[in-house]
Amino acid sequence: MRPTPTHHEPALITTPTDQANEAIRVFLRARAGRALRPQERVEYGRLLSVYTRALRGEVEQAA
Repeated sequence: MRPTPTHHEPALITTPTDQANEAIRVFLRARAGRALRPQERVEYGRLLSVYTRALRGEVEQAA
């Protein structure tokens, strides 16, 4: 029998939207407390684009 974990285990990331959202969170968490540099803004824009496309794909599948 597996012991009960003493820490919170992260939920499984199951959809492309979840994966993109998590990538954005990780990216921003690593840069917390400061403004994004120009190259980082480009990468953040790319991540947002990936998230938007994934979200639209999920909405289209649901329709």
